[in-house]
Amino acid sequence: MNFKKPITIIIVFFLFVFYNKSIYSHEIFIYRPYLDKKPLIRENKITIHGEFFGQLQLPSTFPSYNDLCGPDDRWNYGFQNIIFLTENTTLLAQLITHDDGHKRTKFDWHFSLRHSLFENLVLIIGHDSNHDSDYQSTLMGKPYYVNRNYIGFGLPFKTGSFYIEPFTWFFHHSNQRGHLDFSGDKLCQEYGIRVGLWLKERVGFNFQMFSQTEAYFSLGQAFLADLIIRIKLIDFFELSLGTTLWKDIQKSHLGNKNKFYKFIWGIAIPF
Repeated sequence: MNFKKPITIIIVFFLFVFYNKSIYSHEIFIYRPYLDKKPLIRENKITIHGEFFGQLQLPSTFPSYNDLCGPDDRWNYGFQNIIFLTENTTLLAQLITHDDGHKRTKFDWHFSLRHSLFENLVLIIGHDSNHDSDYQSTLMGKPYYVNRNYIGFGLPFKTGSFYIEPFTWFFHHSNQRGHLDFSGDKLCQEYGIRVGLWLKERVGFNFQMFSQTEAYFSLGQAFLADLIIRIKLIDFFELSLGTTLWKDIQKSHLGNKNKFYKFIWGIAIPF
């Protein structure tokens, strides 16, 4: 896709979200094996792939704000952009906005740079930040929002329309804490797996699960798992359904073992 048109669409969408007053969120994983890759370094122009998406979360127990308070998270709107910078380097940018059914509560930015070192080894550098809208979350009496940088590795394997990637990354700056009640220390590492499969290019299964740990290479304090199914009706319109579970692995320092879950119903417009 040419550079100017999607950028215009993104700006219009961005203004729409925040004009309407735009939980810890994470990068959604959607495997698309048939993208027309045109690297910037070769084409001398930016070609953007991605999607716009909107999702109803019902039922859902995910709270609205960064400090895990407020009404249940009800709607997500956002977009995801993928740019192939070189034959081996990919940039992903994603915005997710949250709505409790009455007002925009939070928005999350996700950026990751993936560089293929070898055929089945990629270097991953990323940044996530989650911001409340009108409300201000606090943790230990101080304003709180999730802001984290990470560096790690993935082991991707592809065959046909099937994809699997174990991965891990390490936080060199993070204020996110272990356990869902925030009673733990700051996170040091996440590790997990991603699996993608498309059947006859019409039905996609996208799964990711990762563990969050306060100490390197430990079992972890909590895990998060997503399953998203995409059904392609036409080339530029997909139905989306799935579920997410975020759960403590072990009891927190305060004796809690919490969990949040949601079911997803929505649409996506890939480009």
